Amino acid sequence: MSDDIAGVLFRHRDRIKEIADVFARYGFARLADNAGAALDSGLRATLVTRIADPNLVALTSGQRLRGALSELGTTWIKFGQMLSLRPDLLGNDVAAELAKLQSDVPPDPPGSAESTIKSELGVDVDDAFGTFEPTPMASASVAQAHRATLKDGTSVVVKVVHSGAQAKVVDDLELMRALAGFVEDRDEALAAYSPTVLVDEFDTMMRAAIDLRQELANLQLFTTNFADEHDVVIPRPFPELCSTSVLTMSLLTGAKVTGRDSVISTGWDVDDLVRRTSNIYLEMVFRDGVYHADPHPGNFLLPDGQHLAILDFGDVGHLTGPRRSQLEALLLAVGSRDVEEVTDIVIDITRAPADLDADRLSGQIGTWLSRYLGGSVANLDLVGMVNAGMQIMHSNHLTFPSDLALLFRVLLRLQGLSGSVGAHVSLTELLQPYLEKMTLDRLNPVSIGRRALRTLRGWERLLATAPANLRPILRQLRDGTIGVEFRIHDADGVTDRLVDGVIAAASILASAELIGRQTGPRIGEVSIPGAIALTVGVVTWRRLIANRVGHRSGLSRIRQFVVTPTR
Repeated sequence: MSDDIAGVLFRHRDRIKEIADVFARYGFARLADNAGAALDSGLRATLVTRIADPNLVALTSGQRLRGALSELGTTWIKFGQMLSLRPDLLGNDVAAELAKLQSDVPPDPPGSAESTIKSELGVDVDDAFGTFEPTPMASASVAQAHRATLKDGTSVVVKVVHSGAQAKVVDDLELMRALAGFVEDRDEALAAYSPTVLVDEFDTMMRAAIDLRQELANLQLFTTNFADEHDVVIPRPFPELCSTSVLTMSLLTGAKVTGRDSVISTGWDVDDLVRRTSNIYLEMVFRDGVYHADPHPGNFLLPDGQHLAILDFGDVGHLTGPRRSQLEALLLAVGSRDVEEVTDIVIDITRAPADLDADRLSGQIGTWLSRYLGGSVANLDLVGMVNAGMQIMHSNHLTFPSDLALLFRVLLRLQGLSGSVGAHVSLTELLQPYLEKMTLDRLNPVSIGRRALRTLRGWERLLATAPANLRPILRQLRDGTIGVEFRIHDADGVTDRLVDGVIAAASILASAELIGRQTGPRIGEVSIPGAIALTVGVVTWRRLIANRVGHRSGLSRIRQFVVTPTR
């Protein structure tokens, strides 16, 4: 563990005690143990021997985790909401429970929003707006919203970040990052869930949430993307009245989507509404590569029977070119029921563990495809199919990239919208034209040429750098001096007690994985990285040094920083 992490844990030691206490009461002794160990062994012993609340322990794992995160406050609630999108990590039951987390908070004291506006915009509220309602119309985790009018009488919503929220979020993110790094070093089982990667993703999301300039940019982008589709209504931002902590946008009105009758009363046919809403989102994904990431009914308004208003653009998903190619390949392979191709693509886009049983995974994918694609597309259970697919990922310790996991959840929510208003529209039917277009695009000579050119350029870069990269290796092979430097971070010296022969054996096993998976670049069917790893492993095996220089354990560093008596 680095001294930087130790310093962070020292500064937040009181908060760590609180976190450990909450997890202990909810029966998560292992997490409490790790949180306590981040300070000192005395605190850890106190926490893990604490008697958990029997009423809480009787709850399911998902319910207990939801309760613990709720007690820890806004940032941790938002983290739980993000984790709810990851059934591939947590399983469907826990993810579904975390989806129930609510992050509404009380509004700031009277006058706080006005002070923020003056500080951010440089003018008094009375000078910036014609009218401003001091009582907020809504208050969420990061900001609260006020009704107001511009000087010309235009009705607007003024979104204001809660006082002190930015500093609190930044502090919580710093602590979460340090704890994730500490846990990843100490607990192999928890490290398999890549806590540092998850916190990195969450850090990006939360920093965007507390900077309202990002939502301003999103509103401007989506307004441009749908400028020619006049039935799509997006709030109009007023940049001159926006800043890091203030966002001013037009107030949209209309009927809320609360069920079938609420839709029909506006003049919309429920099937037409679901079809149009789904097509809007599919255009966002496949046409624009950027999409509104929270399509629940509360974020839609129906001004009349011909228009659909979309609210809250603070949460947006992105689909980059390479990721879109992977998604298209996956969808086409699933559509063609090609078990081997689906398996290969899944292994390619997930962080597959070294001990993955590819044959077992292929068998599960084959059963999954047969179960859900045996009937007509119109009768496809998309929700069941995605949930079952995520369960396969979870059981094989495969982790989808966060952007794809978010996209799948968005598609499920669109399908859920259909059921909530009693529509008879299948999202999979609406996907068909896009799948057909993908197929034609991939078979298009121009597209084939582009892919071939990218491959050629990759080989060109490889061949251009290969002589310089291989020359030192070949020289060491000739001289018999080749070796590999391994830098292993070991929190408590456990690895120091292992013989270096295990490391060399791991190199050989890694080469077997690379060769078995035919990891590119390749010569024929032979993986170049695999061949190099095998050569290095065999040579190094014969030249290992018996003992490695020890190092101070990370825990000892922590104990030097923190000398806090347990009470």
